[in-house]
Amino acid sequence: MLPARAAELETADLMGLAARLAIIFLGAILILRVRGILIGRLEETIRARSAGEDVAREKRAKTIGGVLRAGSRSVIFLIAALMGVRELGLDITPALAAAGGFGVAAGLGAQSLVRDWIAGFFIIHDDQYGVGDIVRVAGVAGTIEQLTLRHTELRDGDGSLHFIPNGEIKIVTNLTKSWAAPLIRVPIDAEEDPDRVLKILEIMARDFRADPATGALLVDGPNVLGIEDVGGGQFTVLIQARTRPENRHPATRALRLATIRRLQAEGVSLQAPPGGMAVGATGGPAPATVAAGLPGALASGGATSGGATSGPTSPGTPGAPAPGTSA
Repeated sequence: MLPARAAELETADLMGLAARLAIIFLGAILILRVRGILIGRLEETIRARSAGEDVAREKRAKTIGGVLRAGSRSVIFLIAALMGVRELGLDITPALAAAGGFGVAAGLGAQSLVRDWIAGFFIIHDDQYGVGDIVRVAGVAGTIEQLTLRHTELRDGDGSLHFIPNGEIKIVTNLTKSWAAPLIRVPIDAEEDPDRVLKILEIMARDFRADPATGALLVDGPNVLGIEDVGGGQFTVLIQARTRPENRHPATRALRLATIRRLQAEGVSLQAPPGGMAVGATGGPAPATVAAGLPGALASGGATSGGATSGPTSPGTPGAPAPGTSA
C-alpha cells in the first residue's frame, strides 16, 4: 500500500514539475510573441512619425527594431532558463552570487566591450547611420548590413564583410543621408568663347530640369556655377545639382550625358585634362576598395550628403584624388 502511494506521489510530483516547466516554456513563447508585436508597432510609429524621407525612416525603424529584438530575446531566454533551473530544485543563489563576482572581475577587463555598447547606443540614438546606409567608418567604406550595440557589420565594394567594434568608430561619413549634391566638372577647349559656353550650359540645365524624366531625379538645380580655373589649354566649368541620396548616381550620369550631347550639338570642343576623360566629377578622396562594388558605384561622382563631402573613388591609391570619369 505504501509503495503504491509513494509511486503515486512521485508521479504527481513529476507531472507537476513537467506542468510548471511547460508553463515557463509557453510563457516565454507568449512573451516573445508579445515582444514581436510591440516592436512591430514601434517600427510603424517610427516610420510614420520620424523626421526625414521615407527611406531614412525605414532604415531607422529597421535598425532600432533589430537591436531591440536581439537584446530582448537574450533577456527572455536567460530569465526562462533561470526559472526552469529553480523548478528543478537547484539553488541558483550561489550561482547568482558567483556570477556577480565574475561580472565585477570581467567588467575590469572588458572596458572595451562596455565602450562598444555605449558607442553603439549613441550611434542608434543620434541616428548616425542605419541598416542599408552607405558609410565610411574606421577607414572602411561600404554598405551597413547589420548594427548592434556591440558592433557594426559593413560590406565593402569587394564583397568583404567587416565587423567593426562600435568603440573603434570615431568619425562617421554617411554618404546616403538627407540629400546629395553631385558636382560635374566640364573641361572646355580654351579656344572656345566662355560666354557662349556658359549660355549653352545654362540652357541645357533649364531643359534638363524641365524634362519630366530627368527633373524627377532632382531636388534643386542643376546650376551652372561658372568657370573654376584656366590653364593647360582649357578652362573648367562647374555644374552642380541637388538630389535625394538614392538618385545621386542616376542624376549624375544623366547630367553628364546631357552636357556632352548639348556641347557636341553646338560644336563646342571638350578638352581632356592629362590622365583624365572629357567630363568628370570631383570631390574628396575615398577608399579605393569601394569603387568596384557599391550600389550605383560611388566612383560615379562626388556628393555632399548630410553636411559631409564625399567624392569619387578610383582603382588607384586610396586617399588620392580620383581623376574625372567619363559619362
